Amino acid sequence: MPRSLSAAMLAAIAAKTVTIAQFAQIAFADNTLYLFNGVGTITPAGPPANPASTFPYGQTFTGLGWLAKVSAIPQTTKVQAQNIVLSLSGIPSSLVSEAIGQVRITGTVTIWYGFFDQSSGALLADPAQVFSGSIDVPSLNDSGGTSTISLSCENTLLSLNLAPNRRFDDADQQIYLPGDLGFSFVDKLSNLQLFWPAPSASGTPYPLSIVVTPNPAEVAVGGSAQLTLTINYSDGTHNSGNAGQPSGTAHISSTNTKVATVDGNGLITGVSPGVCLMIQRLTILSSPGGPPVSISRAAGVVIVHS
Repeated sequence: MPRSLSAAMLAAIAAKTVTIAQFAQIAFADNTLYLFNGVGTITPAGPPANPASTFPYGQTFTGLGWLAKVSAIPQTTKVQAQNIVLSLSGIPSSLVSEAIGQVRITGTVTIWYGFFDQSSGALLADPAQVFSGSIDVPSLNDSGGTSTISLSCENTLLSLNLAPNRRFDDADQQIYLPGDLGFSFVDKLSNLQLFWPAPSASGTPYPLSIVVTPNPAEVAVGGSAQLTLTINYSDGTHNSGNAGQPSGTAHISSTNTKVATVDGNGLITGVSPGVCLMIQRLTILSSPGGPPVSISRAAGVVIVHS
């Protein structure tokens, strides 16, 4: 993504002679390394010109020279998690296990660009942070005598793809906002019966569910069987009758009339071997000719054998 550079940094870039360095902070499992692409060591003393600078003044950076390499750092106006690759060559084979074993996906990587005064060796401006992310999977190229290890580093924007692992319930809300009762009744919603519009009369039992029996129903070709519909009400009572004839307005139909048919009373007749469903639809009216209060559906399996 585009960077905002300070006036001192822009002046250093515009100078006729520019001495630039890359600084890297890499956090492994056992320690944190401070590296730069020069030779020897350097300890920028600070203080930073900008208090918001992220550069770790006072840390000693070890130069790796040409042994270290940073891939191109993408710049884009889009919100994209673009990664980079850090490479280190010349690793003795005896240190390969140590290099690989200390890489953790929780480790972090930060890259800065800085400019030096050639005469004094001092930084001309606060180094600009150009990348911050996490260590991903290391890869190794072993030639026998020496090895090259490459670290893929993922941009912090990649975390936008991760699930927040939050719950819309009271227990989760109390962790972050103790005393907030905004989610205190969420746990009760799973067993709460809500209808819109509401039952016509306050306190009137309303249907919770309907059940078709027998399920499955087995009949022979040319044979018949009677389906029964049971309505379970909110007050714990039940109402059973032939499917198609309980209280309310009921409709029942076959999903495949070539296998089995059904009449308005729920009597099924086998037509040919196969399996089909009997779909029951029950509409409870608020009053004769009034709007429906609730609509429930149930299905029963019918098996027709020869």
